[in-house]
Amino acid sequence: MTIEEKLLLNNHLETQRLLLRPVTVEDAEDMYEYASDSETVKYIYARHKSLDDTRTQILNYFVKDPEGKWGIELKSSHKLIGSIDFRLDAKDLKAEIGYAIGRNYWGNGFAPEAAKRLLKMGFNDLGLKRIDALHCSENLKSGRVMQKIGMQKEGLLKNNTQLKGRTVDDVLYAITDDQWQNQQ
Repeated sequence: MTIEEKLLLNNHLETQRLLLRPVTVEDAEDMYEYASDSETVKYIYARHKSLDDTRTQILNYFVKDPEGKWGIELKSSHKLIGSIDFRLDAKDLKAEIGYAIGRNYWGNGFAPEAAKRLLKMGFNDLGLKRIDALHCSENLKSGRVMQKIGMQKEGLLKNNTQLKGRTVDDVLYAITDDQWQNQQ
């Protein structure tokens, strides 16, 4: 079985408090709640301006190509509070993760909990050698998530990304399979 096939088989993942599962059009209202909040999406994508905008984004990003993309659902309320993705590079046995959590749910450890689950899948199920993540240098909260899941800062990428009409620096964090195993 290929790494890509193994990733497809892991389309539902659980943690103690979260269900990571495919995003559907039925999630539009929950996603709009956080994706329309300018503070939540400040460092990631354009704010959703309408529920129809959210539905279109779900169809074009999550439904059209669902591989490596999960909604983050609270088990206790069945509410979608964010999303997380896993951009696999099967040839080089590595991946990049990215995440968004609604501002109303910040500070509860949901982003690290979801991200740790993807690290576990990547290293234990897919046999990856490296998983990394980038954050805008201004977005210190995202960097703290990366630190909490055991990633190490590897460097600053100057003028790396175009973000809403301006050029920003990104900070690169990563963890290797050896580092992951030593933390377990």
